Amino acid sequence: MPLVFRKGKHGLEYRSEAPHLVAKRVAEGWCTSKADALAPKPAQPPVPVAAADAPAIAAPVADDLPVAVDDEPEADDAPPTRAELEAKAAELGIKVDKRWSDKTLGERIESALTSSEG
Repeated sequence: MPLVFRKGKHGLEYRSEAPHLVAKRVAEGWCTSKADALAPKPAQPPVPVAAADAPAIAAPVADDLPVAVDDEPEADDAPPTRAELEAKAAELGIKVDKRWSDKTLGERIESALTSSEG
């Protein structure tokens, strides 16, 4: 059985192939001799890249674009941050325990606000 060779990551690789498969292995990059496998490969010419077609319509200039004016501030539906909760608690005179969750702190603030109103 004939041998086929190729240069791999870790040196020369070889394997014994059936005679009818040698042509297939050569097409896959294997060589029929050690010398051919170890020879430097010829440099491949770079593949030309087709130039991109220019867009048919020019992009608008920033000065030509309409400017959106938002007179109304966006509604803040996000829950209050920890810093906001701690500031409100200090304002109400609530002594904050750092182990409290945001939920617990919010409940204490709500109870202080309801008790001060009633």
